[in-house]
Amino acid sequence: MKVTVKVPASTANIGSGIDCLGVGLSKYLTVVMEDNDRFEIIFKQGFNRDILLDENLFYTGAKRIFAKAGRGFPLVKITMVTDIPGSRGLGSSASAIVAGVYAANAYLNDLFTEAELISEASLIEGHPDNVVPCAVGGFTISMMDHDVTHYHKIVPNRDLRFITAIPDYELPTKLARSVIPKEFSRTTLVTQLQRACFLVGALASGDIRQLEIATQDLIFTPARKDLIPGFDAVTGNAMAAGAICSMISGAGPTLIAFATHNLDCIAAAMRQGFTDAQINSTVEILRADTKGAVVITEI
Repeated sequence: MKVTVKVPASTANIGSGIDCLGVGLSKYLTVVMEDNDRFEIIFKQGFNRDILLDENLFYTGAKRIFAKAGRGFPLVKITMVTDIPGSRGLGSSASAIVAGVYAANAYLNDLFTEAELISEASLIEGHPDNVVPCAVGGFTISMMDHDVTHYHKIVPNRDLRFITAIPDYELPTKLARSVIPKEFSRTTLVTQLQRACFLVGALASGDIRQLEIATQDLIFTPARKDLIPGFDAVTGNAMAAGAICSMISGAGPTLIAFATHNLDCIAAAMRQGFTDAQINSTVEILRADTKGAVVITEI
């Protein structure tokens, strides 16, 4: 048996939609898992080192599904290829987990439903905002109720593009979460909730003109931006060049802008922002992925 899984990247924590809003992006992890006479994992393009088994989230996700089915891990060869950079705020961890649970389920002849797979993946990740868009694509609004993940999917405005400025350093999610204040004023929380609700409405209606105010985050961004040298210059340059909104992608350090025009100008301006901070960066213009995880099974 041979299973090929292709899973998109994602950006989450969209503005005010912390830990609940995300969108699939056109960068991908592809994993092939096939019968073999011994267990082995091969890392190809996109990996600068082999990942230890207990740190390999594809293996973690697949093992969880096999265990849920009462099965041991089969003898397989796993080949992994990616263009999603790790620890950059583009859902590399979630994409690996989703690939693992989907691949294992295909090996089990689709024993579990997609809803069950998404819930299991969210439990591994700890939150659903990256997992869900990696799994189903599009803009997603998700929440966890105990062990069950619930979500809605919105097809993005067809003209919307996502410009990512990826600096050449990592920002571990654990560090990014550690700087968040533990207490907030009632006014801050109410305003944040208002903006998050307004953001969902803007996405659902397709009225992307409203994204600028709706994505302004009062809680996480002020705490995290000091961990991202060049933040003000990159996001400011993006807006001055014509972006609709600009923010941290996930927990960072990637910065992302949403736009429908002047794409090359916005990309150049964002790159210059990092350059002015003496940081090298890779800037890409991406589309929304609306398919999510794609699984091909060969018997």
